[in-house]
Amino acid sequence: MITKIDNSLVSLPPAWMQRIVAGNRPIGTFGEIRKLLGEPVPRLADLNQVPPQIAAMFTRGGVLERIRRKLAAISGKRGRAILPAHQTIAAVDEEDNLYVGVEFLAACQGNEDVIAGILAHEWGHLVSELPRGIDWSHLTWEELFALRREEEAAADAFAGRALFLLGYDVEQLTRFFARLERQRATGMAKRLLGQSPKYHATPVRIAILRQAFAAQQRTADSARKLFPGATYRHPGTTKLLGAG
Repeated sequence: MITKIDNSLVSLPPAWMQRIVAGNRPIGTFGEIRKLLGEPVPRLADLNQVPPQIAAMFTRGGVLERIRRKLAAISGKRGRAILPAHQTIAAVDEEDNLYVGVEFLAACQGNEDVIAGILAHEWGHLVSELPRGIDWSHLTWEELFALRREEEAAADAFAGRALFLLGYDVEQLTRFFARLERQRATGMAKRLLGQSPKYHATPVRIAILRQAFAAQQRTADSARKLFPGATYRHPGTTKLLGAG
């Protein structure tokens, strides 16, 4: 089981911040802060208006539910509903609902390794638990964005470890990130990310994923050496796990 990543200084879920001030002057409404430090709740999609193969992914026996069950098994965090959404890759809200973009699912063409990696990244946010009620008024915008980047880095680290435990290929996700970066490199997105980047640079994110995957692999190798006769297989480590 993956224990909660030590993130006492690296996590800043924006939905927990009702007010942020610079000095004594408010610098934005709650909605504005959500857009800057996190993601607004995505617009829901109607499954009756998407291709049947995409709609099938959201069914009880679909790939999204199968991956959710595996993530719940290794993390101890069940999560809540998996909801179809527009104009997002994936996101979670403060109630542990997981939104998955229907356009993203169509673009990745059912690549389960990529889908699992994206869901595992969002699951990293679900298991991140910074205590509530903390006064962040002493932090500057730069410090707030630095914390947000580290929150994303912690989610990437969780995803790398989870992908190994679930039996998926981490390189599929690294290639997806690299392709996404090439797409972002043209147009307005590049300038916006340069002003207030939410993530570390893509090469850093890829390195985090690979190192976390390798670290979990070393742990498994050590366990096999210590217990060479063990035959127990974790219920979350097979892609064929079905939804009961």
